[in-house]
Amino acid sequence: MNAASAKYQETYAKGQNILTKGQAAHKAYMVEKGAVRVYLNNDGKIVELARLGPGEIFGETALFEGGVYGANIDAAEDSVLNVITPGWLDGAIEDVDPMVAALIRMLIARLKSTNEALVKSETREFIDVAFV
Repeated sequence: MNAASAKYQETYAKGQNILTKGQAAHKAYMVEKGAVRVYLNNDGKIVELARLGPGEIFGETALFEGGVYGANIDAAEDSVLNVITPGWLDGAIEDVDPMVAALIRMLIARLKSTNEALVKSETREFIDVAFV
């Protein structure tokens, strides 16, 4: 792995924003210490989707698709997060057994395909509702 793809950490104070829905997605995170709150803000109405703690990962679609983040994330407690970049993931996959690497790449491809189908399905459902 090269220096550009090396693992690093970011620290956030309780209440500090980490990600904002719609922000360009370039990295994922794994909670090392503390906890984060995943939520949506719909015209001032807050809908909490999850609270994640040590060992849990968020923002993972950035590793496979880029695009934008689909939810807001704030530190629910003082938190230390491991940053996972696409370059770091690629290097980590190269360092594992070839069969494990093939399995990971296959799962990533299936996740992309499933996500694309879900987006198309949701879009069609939205269009159907919009025309009713």
